[in-house]
Amino acid sequence: MAETLLFPSLFASTRVQDQPCHLSQADNRGLDLGLSLGSIDYDPWTIKKKLTVSDLGDLSRLLVPKTLTQKKVLPLMNKSLDERVHSSDGGTVTVYDSDMKTKHELVFKYWPSCKSYVLQANWKKEFVNVRKLKEGDLIGLYWDARSSAFVFSLLQRALKIDTTVGTVGYWRN
Repeated sequence: MAETLLFPSLFASTRVQDQPCHLSQADNRGLDLGLSLGSIDYDPWTIKKKLTVSDLGDLSRLLVPKTLTQKKVLPLMNKSLDERVHSSDGGTVTVYDSDMKTKHELVFKYWPSCKSYVLQANWKKEFVNVRKLKEGDLIGLYWDARSSAFVFSLLQRALKIDTTVGTVGYWRN
């Protein structure tokens, strides 16, 4: 059932172009705008990625898709950090794990050799190991311009097919 929003009538005594407002005393409860609270689908995860073996390996880095980074992250990033990201050392960024409510410092940089962006330095230690991330897990990221930080979430665990009994389940380690 959709809920209807009611806004107090702030304009009951307002005159528009010296014309009296035609709201009666019964209308002072509020205005029915016919809005539904559940009608808006909002998905903040502008970058979604299924993890690959290379995202989980000993190189300790997450490849972040170039096109999405250029469209959804770089335009929101301040110029100074953008310049550091494109330098050989990269720029240190905060990555907030919204599931665990923890903050982590990683290096975000552009790798010309693979024409991609990467989050590295502590990726494996603080995300792969702590969150027990596996190949096929779906993660979400977005850049929060107000805090100048990435926000991370594990959106869905990879399915694991148990061939011995023919069932499907989620990774649990």
